[in-house]
Amino acid sequence: MPAPQKQGFDLDLDLDDQHRHHAARGDAVGSWGFSSNINFTRMSQEENNVWFFEQVFNFLRSFFGVVMPDSIEITTVNATQQINRGNLDQMTFLDELMLILKNLKERIWTLKLKLSVVGFLRSDWNPDNPIRVRIQEPASFTVWGGPDESGFQTFTISATLFSTRPMINAGGVELWSVNQPLLEKALKKWERQTGRRIDVVRGNSPDMSLGRHGFQRPAPHNLRPTPPPEPEDTGPVEDFIPDLEDLNF
Repeated sequence: MPAPQKQGFDLDLDLDDQHRHHAARGDAVGSWGFSSNINFTRMSQEENNVWFFEQVFNFLRSFFGVVMPDSIEITTVNATQQINRGNLDQMTFLDELMLILKNLKERIWTLKLKLSVVGFLRSDWNPDNPIRVRIQEPASFTVWGGPDESGFQTFTISATLFSTRPMINAGGVELWSVNQPLLEKALKKWERQTGRRIDVVRGNSPDMSLGRHGFQRPAPHNLRPTPPPEPEDTGPVEDFIPDLEDLNF
């Protein structure tokens, strides 16, 4: 079956669609993900939605101390309903998500968790002791599932924190050298937590050097994104209706 249409929602139909949206905003991003190869047609509506909760739990446990939830978008199958919650509290978020799922009467198709990044910065007044702060850079965790999917999930983050840009008052130390070890550790923990190997690694700029566990080399400063090509519109598919002379009686 074809992918559901957007129905006016703010919605990423797939990873390429997500990268196009980031490129339109001028954001160069990298993504890491994998397919769970799940047959959702054998699941009940409750089992379907609990699976989404489990993926969020596994991700947040793996990335604890690296990212924090900001907002969430939950879209049901065929894009019939979208639930949005903002100003999330890290301490109570999972309880809030469980309550949302308990009251949801439809299958989830996609869940997107927008994140803020917890990273290191050096201050002017104490440059020898980096401080950890909450940074507002594009980052998200997205899961697709439901009867027409196989269960794909991906983590996407801005390349800015992994660039050649030097940290302030850090003697030329690049952002990449400080933040890449944190990303690598989190991605490896995510693989262990889920029992899945990251097999989709993609960025929306050809100038990124990405590997299975992060940015292999610093991203160029002021990196410009290149959106993936738009999918071809093949138009409506016409059913073949034979003429009477084509039929044998």
